[in-house]
Amino acid sequence: MIEPERRLVRSRAWGVIVDADLQGTQRGVREDPRFDPHFRQIYDFTEVTHVRLTGSGVRALASSSPFARDARRAIVVASEVAYGMARMYMLVSDRDSSVFRIFRDLAAAERWLDAEADVAVGEQRAR
Repeated sequence: MIEPERRLVRSRAWGVIVDADLQGTQRGVREDPRFDPHFRQIYDFTEVTHVRLTGSGVRALASSSPFARDARRAIVVASEVAYGMARMYMLVSDRDSSVFRIFRDLAAAERWLDAEADVAVGEQRAR
């Protein structure tokens, strides 16, 4: 779900996830006319029961991300397998923790994203 007024993309996965699911999410975000590559993203994987992603699929996702390199993104996971998948994505996409973080708690992820948004608003007001 894209929230243009908040400059935020909310994505969610559940059940068994495969490469095609995440590719479809990327495609849907990219093709939505409300999307801006500098929007923040929160991706909720807390209801994922099985991860069936391939290494080549994760690399393809990383190389085709619709988000700008400096767009702040948070992934929320509940399992070690989902954490490992998110960490692999972070490494192959060459993101650092200033713009990409993995969380175990949805509220903590939202606070981190909102803190960045508050700073950006403050900087705009100061100009």
